[in-house]
Amino acid sequence: MMFYLSLFAMAHTGNSPMPTRSTSAIFSSLLQPSPITISIVNIVLLVILGWLDYITGDYSLIIFYLIPVSLAAWHVSRGGGAFFCLLAFITRLTADGAGTSFSFSYSPLHYWNVFVEFVFLLIMSFLVAALKRHLHAERSLASSDPLTGLLNRHAFFESAAHELHRSRQSRQPVSIACIDLNNFKEINNRFGHKTGDGLLVEVAGTIRATTRGSDLHARFGSDEFVVLMPDTDSTTALPLIETLHHQLQQAMAHKDWPVGFTIGAVTSLHDLPTIGEFVHRAEELARTAKGRETDGIAHVVV
Repeated sequence: MMFYLSLFAMAHTGNSPMPTRSTSAIFSSLLQPSPITISIVNIVLLVILGWLDYITGDYSLIIFYLIPVSLAAWHVSRGGGAFFCLLAFITRLTADGAGTSFSFSYSPLHYWNVFVEFVFLLIMSFLVAALKRHLHAERSLASSDPLTGLLNRHAFFESAAHELHRSRQSRQPVSIACIDLNNFKEINNRFGHKTGDGLLVEVAGTIRATTRGSDLHARFGSDEFVVLMPDTDSTTALPLIETLHHQLQQAMAHKDWPVGFTIGAVTSLHDLPTIGEFVHRAEELARTAKGRETDGIAHVVV
């Protein structure tokens, strides 16, 4: 079980060394079976456990009933875990009834013990479900910017490195855009940091709403955002970046915030650089354009 959970954690934290997106998806599907699959497996386990209960008599198999309950609580839901607790309770009573007619009878104390076992399974299922929620929350905090919810720098570099590796294998172009806010410090000075935080959240929401589902977006610094666009050449990237720039300007105008945006964008067609070099090139373009006090887009193809 611990080996299984460690594999599950590797797949979810990005530490699994899968070379391509397809094999990663297959590996992930093996570690994350569907709720229907888990339910079928659990029903089979309960049938086997009920049969063992029947032939062994008055011996507690509670530790084994914990397996289907834990699987349901982890892979299905907390309610699913509770449901299989009830099925385990019914299975125990059914096996006891069959065993009574076969060889012996049970005292009320035995059925009280069965009920206590049911409560134990219910508590354990809630603990497993709570553990999963806690691990997912910790993973989210470790990989995302707490203010905007976008990827943080470390998580972006990790995910983007996998995307670049995949693009090298498939020989597909990749584009990246570095978005730099102009006059952001003035917002903090004039309206306070609370308004500044609201502005950053608005920018992040606009980026998330305007970009595609396959794109990676992150917040790097206080006023710097980055978007990686896999499988995107210059003819596709430039209209996307122009649309993003327009939407960001519209969002600021709607709030009457005097903030502009400089975007440095790079498209790599053949020999993809490392993700660090890729980001650095886009940052340099944005920084150079910002130094000229321009509010627009600088795009190069390499």
